[in-house]
Amino acid sequence: MILLELKHYIKKHQQVTLNNIQTHFDLSEETALGLLEYLLQQGHVVALQQSSSCTTKTCHTNCAQPHKTQRYQWSDSVKKPVVIPVHLQ
Repeated sequence: MILLELKHYIKKHQQVTLNNIQTHFDLSEETALGLLEYLLQQGHVVALQQSSSCTTKTCHTNCAQPHKTQRYQWSDSVKKPVVIPVHLQ
């Protein structure tokens, strides 16, 4: 159930951070990352390239914790390869 709700949330907002997901669903970091990993593996969500503009690592925006500010984007075109086993005789 939560996985489906998370898919809808990311699709609605197009881009979210781990912190957004944790706050919206009241999840621990470990749980949120686990759910995201599943969606990343399926190809429904892609992790966007991060910029490293912060140099002090002392601000209040979680820049010292890059996983918190990592952005994830919904992907309408699933990029998971389909594996079809073929047996030749």
